[in-house]
Amino acid sequence: MRTILFSLFLSLLPLDLSYCAEVPEFSLKQKYQKAHAGDFIVTEQDHTYSLLFIREITADHLLLEEIAAPDTQIDLNTIVWSDWVKAKAPGHTSWTLYEIDALSGSLIEAFSYSKRGWLYLDETQQFLSKLLCLPLTKLSDAERRKIGPQPQSNEQDRRAVWNPPLTVEGKKQPKPQFDVWKGVWPEDGTQMGKCNVELYFSKADPAFPFPYWIEIKSPHYAFKLRSIDSGSGIASAYTGAIPHRPPQFASPLQKIEGAYRLSINSPLYYQTFHLYAIDLSDPVRKTIPIPHQLKREAKGEKAFLHLSEESLSARLTSGHRYQWVLIPEEDGRVYVESDEVFVWK
Repeated sequence: MRTILFSLFLSLLPLDLSYCAEVPEFSLKQKYQKAHAGDFIVTEQDHTYSLLFIREITADHLLLEEIAAPDTQIDLNTIVWSDWVKAKAPGHTSWTLYEIDALSGSLIEAFSYSKRGWLYLDETQQFLSKLLCLPLTKLSDAERRKIGPQPQSNEQDRRAVWNPPLTVEGKKQPKPQFDVWKGVWPEDGTQMGKCNVELYFSKADPAFPFPYWIEIKSPHYAFKLRSIDSGSGIASAYTGAIPHRPPQFASPLQKIEGAYRLSINSPLYYQTFHLYAIDLSDPVRKTIPIPHQLKREAKGEKAFLHLSEESLSARLTSGHRYQWVLIPEEDGRVYVESDEVFVWK
């Protein structure tokens, strides 16, 4: 469920929706333009507090940090969230940094500071793209949830609309008012299929990018997520860019229809590579640039480097032992050697 919560938050951040087949009435891009680094929201579920905040916004990407801690570790009456984060969140159980592509809305990378490694979220755990394209319409007061029992069929409904509580910087706001947006989740084989999704945004602060209440409901599934605090001005205790994974060689050199192919697994943020063959039989271990063509699979991180036999024959010496080296053009500090050592014939 935690990945669902995170993805629900991401869906509400204003990323470019131009690629969607149907643009929602709700303009998430407007919120993106007005949001600020340091905006945060705190939610509670299963006796765990989760703090989500915007670390950085640029035209290309969005960085979010999520910190979780048991409610026994935090006193809501005294905590100052910015100080807690600055002190590296005493008592936390997880601390994750997420990088999102602002153009496609896809999750680029997830890095866990608490585990000191990257997280892999498979396609079934990533609801972001569907949520970004989910058509949202604003609910009128007549359509919204009301306070009190439903009147008889012959009586006029005079009940007031229901609003969730709203807390900002530890202070409960009196009589908060919300705009509510609704969408219907597509049938995708998950428990959220055909569920109604309702999102509550504060009328007092329309630029705030996070919903204060999320409600998902259908005859077969129901879920509610409430906020317990919110605000702005949080700065990460960590500095520098999000750590990126190196690419990996996935298989030995294969000969296919008069040419050769190397299989690699590579994060999508690497688009161009320099490929070299190190001559292990040469006393100076000569490094030889190898021209290639890169082709990616439609989904996932698998890619292929296609090498011509003519090009390899012109550069490699028969009987010599070689090892591959791969360097992404986007980050020259990443240097990957293959496990494979092969003899050119």
